[in-house]
Amino acid sequence: MSDDPVIMTRSMDEPDIYACITAMLVQEHHYLCHDYLNLSSRQPAHYNMTYGRCDPIDETCRSKMSEWCFHVVDCTNLRRETVSIAMGYLDRFLCTSSHRAEQARCDRKEYQLAAMTALYVAVKIFEPLEMDAGLVSKLSRGLHSAAEITRLEHEMLVALNWRMNCPSPYQICNFLLELLPETAQDVKPTLYDYCHFQTELATGDYAYVPLRRSVIAVASVLNALEGIDQQDLLIPDRMTFINSISRAVDFDICSPVVNAVRMRLLESFAKSSGFALPQAGLIPVIDSKPAECDAMFIGDETCLNCGKVDEFGESPVCISREMAISLGTDMHSSWDHERNSI
Repeated sequence: MSDDPVIMTRSMDEPDIYACITAMLVQEHHYLCHDYLNLSSRQPAHYNMTYGRCDPIDETCRSKMSEWCFHVVDCTNLRRETVSIAMGYLDRFLCTSSHRAEQARCDRKEYQLAAMTALYVAVKIFEPLEMDAGLVSKLSRGLHSAAEITRLEHEMLVALNWRMNCPSPYQICNFLLELLPETAQDVKPTLYDYCHFQTELATGDYAYVPLRRSVIAVASVLNALEGIDQQDLLIPDRMTFINSISRAVDFDICSPVVNAVRMRLLESFAKSSGFALPQAGLIPVIDSKPAECDAMFIGDETCLNCGKVDEFGESPVCISREMAISLGTDMHSSWDHERNSI
């Protein structure tokens, strides 16, 4: 199944587009995550007595499993957006107080099982063809059985209170792009490509886990918009589109948080593609990094690398390095490497 969008004039009336975006903004508040990796690093001593081991996961584990999920959907001809949905399930599950979630945070083998189960559930719900649990077991090279996957599926659904329809950044981007003026439809395919690539990069980066999906979507759209040559999209159309985005969301699209997300996405875009997305400068990205630190600020204005809190910040949420997604390796060889290294 292709991820290529069908490019056409607006398929919905403008008031309906705004209504859908508003509904997604309300809905996403029920699906927020917290910094569960910081929680797992403070695992109580009784864990070792309960489970016999403690090998906490980290950002690298999550990045590798995200990359593996992308390999799976590519090899099975599924939609790449499904990985974003699956990682959302995984993140929310690990934020719960479920004993299986606690175990997954401190046992890398259990974490692998949780990630595979999340993908299995996402495919079952959002793809036209169901991925058999036996196939998922085979993809793990027998490390996890079909029975283990289906058993954890039920426990995951219960832990998530059966809330399985969080709007993804990909979906929010699509609705925001529907607000593009009719006179600017020629640039829509390029905007889709830029936006969707950025949302895929965000999928594999733990830094975005505590953020609202709409913030990632708006940052992606603004970066994509700035990447369009001014001759291809005139300033009046740009301003109309920017005003429409601002009206559609319930936060300041020029806020420090959005700016920080845009900067991180642009850096990841350049690292992953080898192509720096040009910025026309109508809504420029402001470099908010302190001179002594090679990091950036996000969330509560806390440095992603060094943990230093900005003057506007309140609680430190330190998340380390860039997690650019690198695709294109063989799926099974990638899994073998990850099974040995995680």
